[in-house]
Amino acid sequence: MTNVILCGGVGSRLWPLSRTHMPKQFARILPGETLFERTVRRNRVLGCGIFVAINEAQYPLAAAQLATQGIESVDAVIEPVGRNTAPAIALACLALDPGETVLVTPSDHVILDEDAYRVAVARAVELAETGVLVVFGIEPRYPETGFGYIELDGERVASFKEKPDLATAKRYCEEGNYAWNAGMFCFKAGVFLDELRLHAPDVHAAATAAHGRAPVGMQLRVARADMEAIPSISVDYAVMEKSKRMACVPCDIGWSDVGGFDVLYDALPGADDKARGGSPEVLEIGSRGNLVIERDRFVALIDVEDLVVVGTADALLISKRGSTQKVKDVVDRLKAGRPELTEEAAPGSDASTRLDIAPGRRLSVITQAKERWFVIRGEAEINAGGIATRCGTGMELPDSTGTPCTIANVGNVVLSIVERA
Repeated sequence: MTNVILCGGVGSRLWPLSRTHMPKQFARILPGETLFERTVRRNRVLGCGIFVAINEAQYPLAAAQLATQGIESVDAVIEPVGRNTAPAIALACLALDPGETVLVTPSDHVILDEDAYRVAVARAVELAETGVLVVFGIEPRYPETGFGYIELDGERVASFKEKPDLATAKRYCEEGNYAWNAGMFCFKAGVFLDELRLHAPDVHAAATAAHGRAPVGMQLRVARADMEAIPSISVDYAVMEKSKRMACVPCDIGWSDVGGFDVLYDALPGADDKARGGSPEVLEIGSRGNLVIERDRFVALIDVEDLVVVGTADALLISKRGSTQKVKDVVDRLKAGRPELTEEAAPGSDASTRLDIAPGRRLSVITQAKERWFVIRGEAEINAGGIATRCGTGMELPDSTGTPCTIANVGNVVLSIVERA
């Protein structure tokens, strides 16, 4: 089985943690692993091979985080421009054997109950063996208006529903035969391509042409003109909502799409952890129900409730819980060119690329001329040509132009290094 991981999206509602050049799936949104790293690990445990569908600008981020799990090379569709989920999945399936079982998952979701997830995937694989397209349906915990719904008849999909208004969402929950559409799928590669050819022939033809003209290799690098020629459409609109070969696995797997700080608050496991949210230390006096994410500074809260406080090196967000969907409005206003939109940087830096390495992990790299790398958090050990050098926060990594070297995180916190001009 192959896990096709969809890496699109910028996570604008999680600014300032998520940036254009460091979107939420690769950023340290939760303590420990990134959402992308969690996705890779969770599905490798199931025996899946990994296949990444990703924008070419973000591929170095994925490669660096794959290396933390010992994956030095990976099958991938590397897109010069995004065309939504249907073309990404189609290109991945064209690169696989038609009989291969494919598990499609977004890269930026949280699944807390991994035992229940394994059971759900096993059932999805059983259904996919019968020649159907399987969607995962999440048992709704409340009347959510931000998700699409699936109308169920047992494991049969009766219909797909668009994002409802509140009254309709309440009715769905009361009737009990509706599930949230998690955007995760399982099918045979050839079955998906057959259904794509039937229901979206223009997408199938353009994707097939693009695949045929791309150089052969583990990384399918599609030419920009060929990618732009593929219609931009979601897999739901292109195939799933039209196919007569649909099944659903209803499941309760502790799923969250981490679509904003209110959702993130719900995803954290307990009151104390929510107050900390990955921060080194939070002192609360007469305060409760707050989410604080500030990884470098001490935070004290006095007589406040239901706040979201998120601090980075160059930005501070303070919001009421329940209002954090408006973070996207902040991002829209920053599009005039403010540097805070693109990537978190250390004070006074002009960083263009950032890599995060988990404690105990290492990354193999070959640096090029004019690259200068600096540690902005943690402690690194660089081994180049058999010579080991340690660098702490604020220090520049030694020049190893053209020489294979390893960068290891020898500290107890996430190591962050940035490239500066």
